[in-house]
Amino acid sequence: MTKDPVADFWGNIECALDESSFKYIIEDLIAKVRQQLDDSSMTAQAIDRSDSCNEIAAMAQKDGLEDFALALRFATD
Repeated sequence: MTKDPVADFWGNIECALDESSFKYIIEDLIAKVRQQLDDSSMTAQAIDRSDSCNEIAAMAQKDGLEDFALALRFATD
């Protein structure tokens, strides 16, 4: 069974009180989600291009990855 990187993100959010820790858990979330995506996914392509979190979130929403998109939007607000 594969661990859910989005659930891990929300579970670690309280631990990331300083900006560098928060940035790390966002980068970790993106990397772990990318590992689960097919190369043809719009989200995967956005991650591979190093698009902004907002742009990745928009592609994630289009791909039906609502939880991932929500986490990214939370991170950029």
